[in-house]
Amino acid sequence: MSDNSNMKQFKYVFGPVPSRRLGYSLGINNIPYKVCSYSCIYCQLGKTIKYSVERKSYSDPESVRKEIEFVIGKEARIDILHLYPMESQH
Repeated sequence: MSDNSNMKQFKYVFGPVPSRRLGYSLGINNIPYKVCSYSCIYCQLGKTIKYSVERKSYSDPESVRKEIEFVIGKEARIDILHLYPMESQH
């Protein structure tokens, strides 16, 4: 999985991707793929497709947890988890 080919395989988890400062980073994002309020040139997922600042529930927390556990169970090296816009589920 470390070759980044799994980035679109999962709905909420991407990577791990190498980070010079932090080792291998597993990204966790509970909003749809490439929906963001930014378009960072360094984003591991590429250019933002849909810009949005709307606050709403995009995901089921249990589904996010299961995906994270699956990837962690398969991956030999993950040094850090990066949480991207984790909107409130309230």
